[in-house]
Amino acid sequence: MTGALLLSVVGMGLLDSINPSLFIAQLYLLTTARPVPRVLSYIAGGVFAYFLGGVLILTGARAVIVDWLGQASPTLLYGLQLVVGLLILGFGLWFKTEVQPQEARKARSLTLGSSFVLGIVVIGNEVTTALPYFVAIEQIAQAKMSLPQNLLTLLLYNTMFSLPLFAFLLIYVLFRQRWAGILERINQGIQRWMPRLIKWLAIGFGAVLVLNAAGFLLG
Repeated sequence: MTGALLLSVVGMGLLDSINPSLFIAQLYLLTTARPVPRVLSYIAGGVFAYFLGGVLILTGARAVIVDWLGQASPTLLYGLQLVVGLLILGFGLWFKTEVQPQEARKARSLTLGSSFVLGIVVIGNEVTTALPYFVAIEQIAQAKMSLPQNLLTLLLYNTMFSLPLFAFLLIYVLFRQRWAGILERINQGIQRWMPRLIKWLAIGFGAVLVLNAAGFLLG
């Protein structure tokens, strides 16, 4: 494990952490009851997903998945895509954009488990833009280190990745009173626009999947 690799991993981790969606979700959690444990659970979920993904890639799971996809029939793959697309489209059509007062209170009672899952979902959603992570993993693989060294290097990356999130939480704890009014206004904006964004993104994405799969299956 060279100093150049460590510096690269640290730099890539910090660069990867500059992601608006990570902080938007954290801002929302800061407006709920018991925000600190919920945010810690959210960060833990994201780090867990990122670390596990890196381990799977370094241990060759990616090659197994690619090999399986290469052997699967196109009809099966497009059939699965059609099912997923219909589920997402149905969710978008069903999803209500009006937030009732009792629903808002329910959101504020978010469990720690839900916060953990939210961290996993946010990380999963950002995989396509996680270029620094894949570059770092490629560098780790090329270094040909032992498994413990690989795990420690991945842990270092995830530590640097999560550092700004912890710093953001620390700032909130130190200046909680000053943040109260700002967070409330942010929360009102999120409650107003986020449901609409979720609804139309789900409808649009689901429709694209359905049309693409149907075009192949009916062609």
